[in-house]
Amino acid sequence: MEFDPIADRYDFLNHLLSLGQDFYWRAVMVKELNPLEGERILDLATGTGDSAKAIVEKRVTVVGVDISFNMLLRAKQKISSNHYQICSGSGYALPFKSETFNGATCAFGIRNMHETTKALKEIHRVLKRGGKMVFLEFSMPRGIIRTPYGFYLGKMLPFVAGIFSRRDAYDYLADSIKKFYAPEDFARIIVDAGFSRCEKRSLSMGCVYVHIAYKD
Repeated sequence: MEFDPIADRYDFLNHLLSLGQDFYWRAVMVKELNPLEGERILDLATGTGDSAKAIVEKRVTVVGVDISFNMLLRAKQKISSNHYQICSGSGYALPFKSETFNGATCAFGIRNMHETTKALKEIHRVLKRGGKMVFLEFSMPRGIIRTPYGFYLGKMLPFVAGIFSRRDAYDYLADSIKKFYAPEDFARIIVDAGFSRCEKRSLSMGCVYVHIAYKD
């Protein structure tokens, strides 16, 4: 999936299509990370910097990594703080020494890294011992909400997004959410990649999950 062409309308559509819940989801992620002043944090798949902006406010240094140059430009325009740095790079080969970061976040990005274990091992490598990685990712809910949510993803979301941006990008979004790991499977893969343990919480009736992975 190519993200450069949709960078200009990305924030607007995130807020619109989530009905503003994305602000809440990111606030939960930052709370779970609980960074301490002066720490160095990796924000993988930083996108336009919404997550990084919330983390920088905790008086830490954030390095935002993304493969999309246009997204990085918008992130840097949004966050003028000297404590936010951008870096063009892949989650499969992070350009940092081992044990560089005290903590890390990835909001709605790990789903796009199809070699999941490879990316997880890279994150584990650059985290210091005692570090924490917090993932925020979409999921298919269970129970009565699953059918209407599937309709929203497959029909309504791409239609609305197509009015303002590229419909194919949001067709991809819907398809990738449906194909992503179940929350318990993703937690197991995280541990298998080297993390000592993984906790998970559901948000918005299971439409989003936060996974907290620890490196001992």
